[in-house]
Amino acid sequence: ARMRRALDECVVEGIKTTIPLHRRILDDPDFQKGRFSTAFLERFSSPPPAG
Repeated sequence: ARMRRALDECVVEGIKTTIPLHRRILDDPDFQKGRFSTAFLERFSSPPPAG
């Protein structure tokens, strides 16, 4: 909850950040359950699905 709040409150203008990536990671069920490995980030290398 603290990390989500920090990301939601973070404002950076003029450049792209990795904030959307971090939000996607926090929302991932496997991450939330502690089920990840060094290959975990590979699934996040493409843009999120539309919708």
